[in-house]
Amino acid sequence: MTGDSSHRALEKPSGFSLALNFLPFLYLSTGAAVIGSLFTLNASGVVAAVAWVYLVPPLAGRLIILLFGTPHGRLHQDTMQYRVWWILTQLQMLFNRLPSLEELLRLVPGLYAFWIRLWGGQFSAQAYAGPGVLITDRYAVKVERGAVLGLKAVLAGHMVIRDEAGRWVVIVAAPCVEAEAIVGGGAGLGPGAVLRAGHMLPTGRRVGAFDTWPRAVTKREAV
Repeated sequence: MTGDSSHRALEKPSGFSLALNFLPFLYLSTGAAVIGSLFTLNASGVVAAVAWVYLVPPLAGRLIILLFGTPHGRLHQDTMQYRVWWILTQLQMLFNRLPSLEELLRLVPGLYAFWIRLWGGQFSAQAYAGPGVLITDRYAVKVERGAVLGLKAVLAGHMVIRDEAGRWVVIVAAPCVEAEAIVGGGAGLGPGAVLRAGHMLPTGRRVGAFDTWPRAVTKREAV
């Protein structure tokens, strides 16, 4: 981003963007009302509540992707792809705000991988996610066989910047952890970043958007 932002008319969040912030609350409150009216506090009510929390968001997200495609690349607020991305983001917000819900899935081997695949992402059943791992865009992630995600590692499928005109730009692409690679504790990959097979990303290190680790050494650096 270049130039002096004080001399630009910075784009504000659209009405659509602001309105969608209410989606997670409306989703939870609607579910509570519907399940409370149809079920008593017994096994069937618990099953319905679990299905509402864990199955409806990814299945709704998959339907949206089927109808409008997977968001990817540089997105602006006035594009359909941005709106799709923002809806998908709000469908995932419950798990971002209450990460313990996602941690419960990781207690059962293979269940978390299955859930990520429901969203449309790729997560091997032979991969491991440590406590506190955050995957921001569950439909846009690739974690291959034998990969290890350390404590509080982050796989960010999007980043938000402003362009030279002061407009919001959302960059969306799937981070990839290749087979047998290890993401150290507190380390992270940005959108489109790749951790090569069998390598380790050191603790706390971050790989930027569309970069690769280990990065290639140029001839000048090798001298």
